[in-house]
Amino acid sequence: MVGERQQSGTTEQGADKGPLAALGGVDPNEVLTMVSNVARANPHAALAGAVAVGFLLGGGLTPRLVGAAALFAARRYFRATVEETLSGLEHGLAERIGSAGAR
Repeated sequence: MVGERQQSGTTEQGADKGPLAALGGVDPNEVLTMVSNVARANPHAALAGAVAVGFLLGGGLTPRLVGAAALFAARRYFRATVEETLSGLEHGLAERIGSAGAR
């Protein structure tokens, strides 16, 4: 059956042409050139990206660390949201009190 699919040209994601066939018309040499140019223009960003990829591939991103990062981000988001809500509420109340006193 696999042979029949390959002969009829209905292979899934270009399995008969290799793994790069799934990328479509992307030229690997062009991608490599682009990445090299970006790395030369921004060496610090390239180094940071390489460290991040190495950290992730090295197994450094444990569920506990993900949870800690998510909790940190959630606390900052929650604090900003509460401050914005209270500021808007305070402003709205000040307008109502000001307009009621002018009557």
